Amino acid sequence: MIPTDVLSLIIFVLCIALFVWDKFPMATTAVLGCTVMVIAGVCDFKTAFGQFASSTVILTIGVMVIGAAIAETGLANTIGATIVKAAKNSEKKLIIGTYLVSSIMSAFLTNSAVLAIFIPIIMGLSKASDSKIEGKNLIMPIAYGCVIGGASTLVGSTQQMTAQGLLEGVGAKTFKTFDFTLVGGILIILGLIYCLTYGYNRGKKIWQGRIDEVEYIADGEVKTYSKTKMIIVSCVFVITVLLYITEWIPLPITSSVAAVLCIMTGCISQKKAITAVNWNIVGRLAGCLGLAKALEAAGGTQLISDGFKYLVGDSLTPFMFFCIIVLLTQLTSELISNSTALLIVLPIVISIAPDMGLNMYTYALGATIASGVALSCPLASSTLGMSMCVGYRFGDYFKYSFIFDVITYITIITLVPLIYGLTI
Repeated sequence: MIPTDVLSLIIFVLCIALFVWDKFPMATTAVLGCTVMVIAGVCDFKTAFGQFASSTVILTIGVMVIGAAIAETGLANTIGATIVKAAKNSEKKLIIGTYLVSSIMSAFLTNSAVLAIFIPIIMGLSKASDSKIEGKNLIMPIAYGCVIGGASTLVGSTQQMTAQGLLEGVGAKTFKTFDFTLVGGILIILGLIYCLTYGYNRGKKIWQGRIDEVEYIADGEVKTYSKTKMIIVSCVFVITVLLYITEWIPLPITSSVAAVLCIMTGCISQKKAITAVNWNIVGRLAGCLGLAKALEAAGGTQLISDGFKYLVGDSLTPFMFFCIIVLLTQLTSELISNSTALLIVLPIVISIAPDMGLNMYTYALGATIASGVALSCPLASSTLGMSMCVGYRFGDYFKYSFIFDVITYITIITLVPLIYGLTI
């Protein structure tokens, strides 16, 4: 008979293999893994499926509804159009404006939704007969802004939610809304400088003169929006951010109340709010947290820890361990979901940190930021994948982003230990 800890690890590894294979939706695979854990006797039902009602999942759903309401009322489109008008056909002015605004918006809203707002605006502008704007020169920086901005707050992207859930599961210190913002803000500034200098020139060389294989067609539908609803959703959003900052009430309650207010005030209908939630992401998040909880309860996490210690030996310093964890997370996140990468790496940290006297919070923070700013492959996030619709090729991302990925790695391994400390 297979020991429970070994069986849990086998099921976990098979789930990771299915994630990488990508034959089935990730939510389906995650839920299947939780089901198999229960059927195989690895854990009970509550351990595997209790995460579907966790505070992390509720927070995620609320954030998605708020973002959808901001888009539905036209507030997001109004902001984007204002930036384009102010830039007066200057690509670099447009990069500055759209990059900064997309970074700020993505810190609180769904990253791919923010990019979806800007794509038709920019591509429509580039197709104008008198325009000096090349859409590809702008969409990549905007995608950068969305991805890095999304990694700069707890509610910005699902990988932060995943890490939060994993830490909550073991009773460790968890993140506050703006714990990522100091390092994330520095990365946002570095990203802007990169996109205006080396990235801008590099991008023009990569796709200059290329005949597009994909022709992006902007939506020509003209919509009218209610100014009253714009004002209401703006007020709801501002109050929500203030409550995120003060944490006067728990974050999941804040996002839930804000989402309900958006529905009650007519900023978004209940039907649209439900359809706006990406249930695949929600299911994936809850399922992955359930898998991690089952793995930890059965002793599989300890097996991972023992195996890692065997491979690297006992002479590993806290800083070298941090560098390895960050590198492993960033590289893995290039090819598979950021949340899945954390699901692989963070159990190692969680199991090893107490024995080595390490600050688990710092390691989790560094790994989470690293997973969020992987930019060299369109598989790294749905946001980068969406940007391919304007005609980028798969290899363009590596050519454009490899240098910046090195910059982000060096920045993370330098700043995070310096600011937060690696040992308790």
